[in-house]
Amino acid sequence: MQKEKKLVKPKNRDKFYEELVKSVEADFEMRRKMRLKLERQWELNMNFLVGNQYCDINSRGEIVSKNGEFFWQEREVYNHIAPIVETRLAKFADISPVIGVRPKTDDDSDVKGANLSAKLLTSVFDKNDLMSVVHSVAVWSETCGTGFYKVVWDNCGGASVGSVNGEEVFEGEAEIIPVSPFEIFPDNLYAENLEGTKSLIHAKAVPVSEIKAKYGVALIGEKVGVFNLTGAGKCDSFGDVKTTIDDAAIVIEKYELPTEEFPSGRLITVAGGKLLYYGELPYKNGKNGTRGYPFIKQECIKIAGNFFGLSVIERLIPVQRAYNAVKNRKQEFLNRLSMGVMTVEDGSIDVDDLAEEGLSPGKILVYRQGGKAPELMGGFTMPDEFSQEEENLINEFVRISGVSDITSSTSKSLVSSGTALEILIEQDNARMVVHAEIIRNCVVELARQVIRLYAQFTAGLRAVMLTDKYDKLRTYYVDRAALCSDDVFLENENELLYSRRQKRDALMNVYTSGLLGDENGEIRPAIKEKLLALFGFKDLDYRKGISRLQEEKAQSENDIIRKSGLSIEEIDDDGIHIDEHERYILSEYGELTPDEKQRLFAHIRAHKERLNKIKGENV
Repeated sequence: MQKEKKLVKPKNRDKFYEELVKSVEADFEMRRKMRLKLERQWELNMNFLVGNQYCDINSRGEIVSKNGEFFWQEREVYNHIAPIVETRLAKFADISPVIGVRPKTDDDSDVKGANLSAKLLTSVFDKNDLMSVVHSVAVWSETCGTGFYKVVWDNCGGASVGSVNGEEVFEGEAEIIPVSPFEIFPDNLYAENLEGTKSLIHAKAVPVSEIKAKYGVALIGEKVGVFNLTGAGKCDSFGDVKTTIDDAAIVIEKYELPTEEFPSGRLITVAGGKLLYYGELPYKNGKNGTRGYPFIKQECIKIAGNFFGLSVIERLIPVQRAYNAVKNRKQEFLNRLSMGVMTVEDGSIDVDDLAEEGLSPGKILVYRQGGKAPELMGGFTMPDEFSQEEENLINEFVRISGVSDITSSTSKSLVSSGTALEILIEQDNARMVVHAEIIRNCVVELARQVIRLYAQFTAGLRAVMLTDKYDKLRTYYVDRAALCSDDVFLENENELLYSRRQKRDALMNVYTSGLLGDENGEIRPAIKEKLLALFGFKDLDYRKGISRLQEEKAQSENDIIRKSGLSIEEIDDDGIHIDEHERYILSEYGELTPDEKQRLFAHIRAHKERLNKIKGENV
């Protein structure tokens, strides 16, 4: 076929593959050298995060340890970076995006398809433990400035659908993988987003046994660095943590976006000098069915004109160094105050003994007769500048990171009420809103790519099992036609904009103001059910989800009424059924025949007559 001829050169194919492997390996090596300076900064950030803070990058681009000038100098670490990063990650843990899907049209089938797509996303996110993946990527973005999500299709996932030639075949499912920035190599370090690049390399250290199982190619393994992706004899260590994999090889995946020569792009995978895969980009995960990268980028701090973002740790490192210096010099001064500095006349005592044992309580100092008795030097007082500088540096941590401890003694003296404390929390969260919004937008893009993958690979019906808010296991069936819309949006506000207490107060105000009532001022049972669920008291709902079940029953009746008519039943909630049937008529109005309309109108009239009769009896 024409596309395949463009991908695989028919003349001298072996030589073409050999040259292709060499070009990919050379391209990877060039990109690795171009990005070396960034990698060293990421490694420095990681060292400071774990507490290895007496190190720096030398003129040769290597991370080296700094030694003290004198043996007596204190070299303790007072790590403020770690709790700041932990606090930021804890705030991001409150982010819980609720994904919705807009239908392409107001046609009832499209509306149902959008609802099924949303349920499919919920199922996929649950299986992949999305919030755990988001946390892993957030750790990378906070530490190194950038983290990545990789959305791929696992052919061995999902339910079994049979066997072919004795091998079991599965329906497949999407997999969401957190990816380290150490593994991503763009062709342009100055492109601000993935779309600004023409090709992208994902390189990773993989055991040769996994390569054999996945690609069927046997390779000779060696020791490979996880972060620097170098071979044997060149692997660096990271503190006491082992950062190498034994019996492994570097798998290089080169993704090339579609071009005029290759309309579907290319994916070239090599390892150990051998070609593992060569073909077009496998996923139609771009807009309008185009093929693109299976990656989503998440940044801590975006930098104009740079592909990789900036970590807050990089800004905190100079402050942390200064803080360690002040605390250690302060401790040395306290040592002088507590232990003292003794002056001794030359030859009056055994200086070696004094230096070895010090001035222990009850110690007898014997000095030469006629000589001057040893004495402690006086005049040592702690300068106020130490405390002032220490406080200034702590404030600097807060200003740079956007994270403050509102429970500190300084804040307590300024807080006189719970309202004031809430205001401080709001101000603290306000600085994190932008970062939280970046994470939420990444989840939206994740959802789009997931829907596009299922639309590409789904054949027939796919069962989606979910537990609803009433802990009832329900099964839905999704086909490719239902996945026609990838217009994903966020249904909830940024969680850092409002605290849970603020949301509950606002909801209570709306409830007490009567805005949720109907034209008669009555609040329908369905509204009450949702309010109790939002307040976290769904167990207090005496109806146990009956309103929701009534809505589903009315929706299932619509097509039956349209075709042949249907009598109302004693258990029907007339108000809910009237709303659902009228919504159906309005959404399908242009498609309904006169007879279908009459059957639906007659059914609604029956509900209204019984409802009016009940109201009349209650008057």
